[in-house]
Amino acid sequence: MELQTPISSLGTHNPEVLRLLLGNSIFRSLGERLQPLARVSFTRTVDLGAPLFHAGQHAEHLLLVLSGLLKIVRHREDGTEIILGIFGAKEPLGLLPVLQQGPHTTTAFAMTERVRVLCIPGAELLQLASVDTAIALALNHALLLQNQLLHDTIHVLSAGAVPQRLAALLLTLAERFGDEMEDGTIRIPVVLSRGELSSLIGARSETIIRTFTRWRKQGILETMREGFVLPDPLKLAEILGGLHTCERSGGAPG
Repeated sequence: MELQTPISSLGTHNPEVLRLLLGNSIFRSLGERLQPLARVSFTRTVDLGAPLFHAGQHAEHLLLVLSGLLKIVRHREDGTEIILGIFGAKEPLGLLPVLQQGPHTTTAFAMTERVRVLCIPGAELLQLASVDTAIALALNHALLLQNQLLHDTIHVLSAGAVPQRLAALLLTLAERFGDEMEDGTIRIPVVLSRGELSSLIGARSETIIRTFTRWRKQGILETMREGFVLPDPLKLAEILGGLHTCERSGGAPG
């Protein structure tokens, strides 16, 4: 795990950190208002499988994902993992416990080789929001966005039978993280183990494998070491029964 020197030690705002703040839609319109945050914010890098934060740990920062993927999990008493959501580039997490000035209720693990996040100290953020309406509105935007991302999990789990839940998951991942190729196929650079897929859609691994095998034969899905390929996303939308559009949104929200 790599931790950069906090910007506050430099005594002035860091142009790179200010650029990262302005590059996110949450803060894009705030301009010079962000300079106090740029003085105290810093980046952090987490390696594959390592935690960014633990459940029960006091939430000190709003976190903006710069690159890589994180999974947000809870653990049952028997130690099994429940995945509540996946977060990627430009997406915020950790805001609710920061607003409550309390602990994280979940644990975040890196899903990719390296995950880089921007850490914005909650104390400074809340202080600025108390005197600047624009900052307060930006936090409201971030909270709504984070809630929408977590709502994706509910959408997937409530989609119907296993094929519908798998289709909902893949289409959601395609909208947030997918790359559309010239031939119309969509590549999803998200690597998920059988256990992670089982947790995300609430199904047995064997059922998922049978569904994937059938879809590969039908030309609906291809799997690769780097994730998934959707040769024809409309076929997944048909499986889902029209509950999900596959209109491209131009990248991950945030």
